[in-house]
Amino acid sequence: MKSDFIDGAITFFLEGRIDSNNAADIETEIMDESPLFEGLGLTFDAAGLDYISSAGLRTFLKIKKATGKEITIKNVSDEVFDILDVTGFGEIFNVERKMRTISVRGCKKISSALNGEILQLSDDEMIKVYDSSVGLKEVKDERDHARTAMIYGVPTLIPYDVVKCEKGYGIVFEKAEMTSLAYLISHNPDTLGLYAGKLGMMLKELHTIKIPEGKLPNIKDRYRQWIKEVDDPADSQTAVFSQMIESIPDSDTYVHGDINLNSVMVRDNEILLLDMSGSAYGSSIFDMAALFASLVAIEAKQEGYCRKTFGLSKATCLNFWKRFFSSYMGDRADEIGTMNQLLLKYFVLKQNVLNKVEKKHRVGV
Repeated sequence: MKSDFIDGAITFFLEGRIDSNNAADIETEIMDESPLFEGLGLTFDAAGLDYISSAGLRTFLKIKKATGKEITIKNVSDEVFDILDVTGFGEIFNVERKMRTISVRGCKKISSALNGEILQLSDDEMIKVYDSSVGLKEVKDERDHARTAMIYGVPTLIPYDVVKCEKGYGIVFEKAEMTSLAYLISHNPDTLGLYAGKLGMMLKELHTIKIPEGKLPNIKDRYRQWIKEVDDPADSQTAVFSQMIESIPDSDTYVHGDINLNSVMVRDNEILLLDMSGSAYGSSIFDMAALFASLVAIEAKQEGYCRKTFGLSKATCLNFWKRFFSSYMGDRADEIGTMNQLLLKYFVLKQNVLNKVEKKHRVGV
């Protein structure tokens, strides 16, 4: 049996059938190499596996018990996946289906996304195709975050599988007749007030959805990582930003992480969220800050940003923000001025930190 060291794991390549005729031999062969497992993960690549019987399944259980390791079985065909699933082995091992390869040539573009674009794949499916710079882990994280968010009541599309295509990786979603909020407002300006109010009420409700521990990451950890990457004790602004992040009250409620008018979609007069890679739990201030930045703060620094990004004028974006925030704050309207000042300070400090992180990556430090 072929084996190799890949991404910190020893990987065995399974082929043909595993049944009572060869299961014992396969177990012996793998365990003979067990001294090499120390400090490594253990993975089985099932791309060449056609069938596995109960004898083969018991072999994997014995190997797991003997090594005490978490085992990943990847590139699993639909037929083998069904066997693992119906026997409950999908709960015991980390099982990853074999990734489909599909073509998106000629597919109609539906909208832009933060790190790619959304295309119509068929009458029943659409696909988010990621930029070539986006790695597989990030794509899988977004798929998993979208599933988790949907389970707990966040209005988003049903995500199916991760696939390969000409431009990189993609996620296949249910097909939905929908329009980005940016496009809708640019072509129907009279709807601005209606949808600003709807988004305010929807996010207000969204920020009450409790996320069980371990289901999504803590959004503060994302910021702590950025601050850690700057790693400059003499930088007073970074220190102030770090203190600000830590001072924000913790919360176990859902946050999208990157709310903007291109990630908010409208279907049958109802709002859906896309670009779910930033999904996390934490304070609602993080979503407020993202929307404030995209509608107000970035435009103040880069004139024309709103037109280029959303097809909307500076005045339209500012008007949307004011109406949205008034709806969101509700009976706390007297706090809007103070909150805007806080969001502006947050934006300036965050940009300072992100600029330093980007510069560090650019010079390869």
